[in-house]
Amino acid sequence: MDAYFFENRDFFANRIEELEILSRSSRTVESSDPSKEVHDTAVCVRIRPLTEEEIGWDHIQGVVRDNFGAANIYEPRRKVNGKPDLNRTSFTLDHVYGPDSSTKDIYDDRVQDLVQWVGGGGMSMLLAYGQTGSGKTFTVSGMEKLVVEKLMDGKVSGKWDVHMCIFEIAGSNMCDLLNERNPISVLEDPFGAMQLVGVLEKKPTTSGEFLGLIDIAKELRSTETTTKNDQSSRSHAICRIRVVNKEAPNSPEGSFLLVDLAGSEASADTQNHSRERMAETREINKSLTTLKDCIRARALWSIGRGEASQKHIHIPFRTSKLTQVLKSAFDVSNTQTCKTLVIACINPSILDVAHSKNTLRYAEMLKVPVPKAKPRPFDERIPTTWENKHVQEWISKNSGRPPMNPLLLAPRENGLQFCRLQEDEFVGRAMLTPGVKPEQAKLLYYKLWALHIDSRALMNGASASIETKSVETAPKKPWKLKVVKAGMFFRLDEKEIKDGVEIVMALGVDTASESKGRDEVRWICAAVRPATDTPEAYELFVANQRVIGARWLIDEIKLEYDIHTRYYLIAGS
Repeated sequence: MDAYFFENRDFFANRIEELEILSRSSRTVESSDPSKEVHDTAVCVRIRPLTEEEIGWDHIQGVVRDNFGAANIYEPRRKVNGKPDLNRTSFTLDHVYGPDSSTKDIYDDRVQDLVQWVGGGGMSMLLAYGQTGSGKTFTVSGMEKLVVEKLMDGKVSGKWDVHMCIFEIAGSNMCDLLNERNPISVLEDPFGAMQLVGVLEKKPTTSGEFLGLIDIAKELRSTETTTKNDQSSRSHAICRIRVVNKEAPNSPEGSFLLVDLAGSEASADTQNHSRERMAETREINKSLTTLKDCIRARALWSIGRGEASQKHIHIPFRTSKLTQVLKSAFDVSNTQTCKTLVIACINPSILDVAHSKNTLRYAEMLKVPVPKAKPRPFDERIPTTWENKHVQEWISKNSGRPPMNPLLLAPRENGLQFCRLQEDEFVGRAMLTPGVKPEQAKLLYYKLWALHIDSRALMNGASASIETKSVETAPKKPWKLKVVKAGMFFRLDEKEIKDGVEIVMALGVDTASESKGRDEVRWICAAVRPATDTPEAYELFVANQRVIGARWLIDEIKLEYDIHTRYYLIAGS
């Protein structure tokens, strides 16, 4: 096909120009819609310029960013009659950056918010994916420089201790690029977190020292000569940055993972590979496929988070060494919310459009469509319906004495984002207000979550109330409010609260009530009281039993037994 392209180069160049003009005149709808982006995951495309070498070889640009934010791929083909033609395929992602966009443009649009998130104790991850020679390492290196300048030059508020390490993953082997390529391993601790064993963590004090360490790591990274690149990266390089706020010791550590993935290759590029290189290529493709599955599953979970009907989502992070190391970014049980940016790097040459199409297909699979849902109107009882102004009003009314500064606790979060803040971050922000102690901050956090849990029961009960009305209109049918099973926890109606017991566990149906011919099912219930020494924990008193009608079991409460504390904890806490 290369020879056929050069024979018909002028035709392809003119035809691409004609199709682009036609596309601009016929298309009327903007393809890039920020409202359709997943809150925690963004997928962008960067099309690099043609190199001087490619221009000297008379290559033309086969991947074009149109005026509507889509990436158009023009693939040469030969008709049955031997005449040349083009196939056009269009890909729409969160954003497409053309050859004229610089690394600074991408940083300003997408990455600087990730740095701010890390500065507030969150986790961010940047991944560069694409064909070997498409500009991944160039992009990540530029981003590293800009991120380091912002962290080390005081552009993020607060005083920080910055720790960093750089290592590479080649198949199932890992080595430290800042410690003479010494082997390291990854192990899972008792709390489910992945720990790097043997890695040397540095603590640079200036941006120059930090960038010098990055240059040292680049020199030690594994590279090989391929048909597309004389220095193709044959390993995944990961720069992990930890940010510790010295002024707020209760605040969680921020974490930034900058991942330069190994270059992918088309099957035609591997024909001259040795057996070892073929095995290496298989490992790279396996890890990239697993990474795609993990990112997509995590994005699906993020969309459905907070919905009572959400199904269990399996995230296969154990399948490859790369995803094991990045587990904290995918783990749905992690208290830190991770924001992920994927940059698909594209070689624009028309001779590489087949591989560019595969790269964009890979990126397109990472983009999970957000289902359209009618927004719920504001309700002061349901925090997830609050806008930022409602959040700040609630903080002012409920924070106690001294009142907390809403601009420090929730500068821009809406109600859903406010509820997603982990406890340590919430407390750390609250204590930025002078005079606020950890106990006061935790009380406000527990008050918010009590309101959030009650609101979920309120939303779930909306449909149940309709069913209840239909039951009441048929007096001959037995009373039926909701499903009650042994082992479920319920909050009692105010009329049934005795001796301060507000929560009970259903143990079993009271058969004595059934024998008396009562229509309403009555349950033997055990008392559940708050633990005296552990917040948000509950203790079950099996010996303290009562018989309660099903109609008085108002709201179900999800509690799970914790074998370490021997208390019941709110599920997901």
